[in-house]
Amino acid sequence: MSTDKKKRTILKARTPRGVFRFPSLDKPDYGTDAFPNPDGQYKVGVILSEEAAQPLLKTLEPLLEQARVEGEEGFAGLKVEQRKKLKELKMNDLYSVEYDRETEEPTGNLIFNFKMKASGTSVDSGMTYTRKRRPALFDAKGKLLTGKLPEICDGTVGIVAFEALPYFISAIGMAGLILHLEAVQIIELQSDHRHTAADYGFDEEEGWSVPEQARPPAAIINIAINCRQCLALKGSQAD
Repeated sequence: MSTDKKKRTILKARTPRGVFRFPSLDKPDYGTDAFPNPDGQYKVGVILSEEAAQPLLKTLEPLLEQARVEGEEGFAGLKVEQRKKLKELKMNDLYSVEYDRETEEPTGNLIFNFKMKASGTSVDSGMTYTRKRRPALFDAKGKLLTGKLPEICDGTVGIVAFEALPYFISAIGMAGLILHLEAVQIIELQSDHRHTAADYGFDEEEGWSVPEQARPPAAIINIAINCRQCLALKGSQAD
């Protein structure tokens, strides 16, 4: 990444309300055996319709243009051999297009990805130290979530607060914006990884079905509760 020491422009912004995709918010993602990420990473994709994404794109447009200008300056400063090899500056996309899994056609939605490094080593005044961090999580009422966090799964609806800043990677001649995850407000929580039959393309058919679990009548439940209370009372009297 560019080693230019001039102060980088940082834009603080929020997404519109969107659907979360592959979130790792309650705990970091450490990658896989084949592609490990020892420092861990918090991340979330936010799915927005093209219409809903327009205000966000308009907010980011000036900073993206700044990244382009700085990228062109950085590219021009590369050695001629490298410039000839890379041919031209590449601009990294701000988002990816969502495709339907069956038709492979665009759904009309865009996916914005936000990331935060969970830990790492920093050098300050000659001293090296390890720091850990995580995004702040809030409920729909704005209350900060503390203690044991709920599992946050695909389909959760929420808003992401983030920082955007320009970058230029000289080794590959690429420029763009980093979308750095800061905080998340959860509007509708989805904590169940299980899929429905429709998710796999199954329709309702005639045939065998699992019998519904019969719930004991309320009277039987009350009798059972009273019996436990009686046993507990007798036990305390015996003591």
